[in-house]
Amino acid sequence: MLTKKKLQIRNSIIDSAGETFKTLGYKNATLTKIAEAAGKGKSSIYYYFDSKDSIFQSVVLKEAGIYRRKVIETIEKNNSPIEKLKAYILVRMQTTNILSNFHSAINDPSFRYIDFVVRLKAIYDKEEVHLFSNILKSGCDSGFFDIYDIKHAALGIVTAMRGIETTLLINPNDPDLEKKIENILNIILYGIVKR
Repeated sequence: MLTKKKLQIRNSIIDSAGETFKTLGYKNATLTKIAEAAGKGKSSIYYYFDSKDSIFQSVVLKEAGIYRRKVIETIEKNNSPIEKLKAYILVRMQTTNILSNFHSAINDPSFRYIDFVVRLKAIYDKEEVHLFSNILKSGCDSGFFDIYDIKHAALGIVTAMRGIETTLLINPNDPDLEKKIENILNIILYGIVKR
């Protein structure tokens, strides 16, 4: 068990490593660069972590926890299923750049060789489809949505969001980003067919 001071040091290494991975990418973020960013010697890093993979895992799990809390807070703030869906999608898109290590691990095929990423992705995929399904079911039950197959609709929305995330990761500083997200949300929610 780590003392409070050692836990603070470990957390500061995780924070520094997160910024290093975000700036340099996983491949170029060496233990030496992580140690420099943390203001520690390489041996200090090895005291807390046995490899770059274990540091990356800690970074990704921390970001995953932050993401999950943000999503739950956002959903609980809204009452209508339409607002829940819009808010969830907006938070999902807005955190792509802020929590880029988590989003990269989930979406980038080059991470699929790391065991913990494979397990995390499976849990995340299942949880996300379940969450969207619950919002859609609530919307159907209250008469806001008319969906024949809720599970497949949820899967379709998740798939669309992943495609959009990929675009956001390429150009996260787009000045029209929020407007583009809003337009995409309107298409998802209201479609393009005149009724």
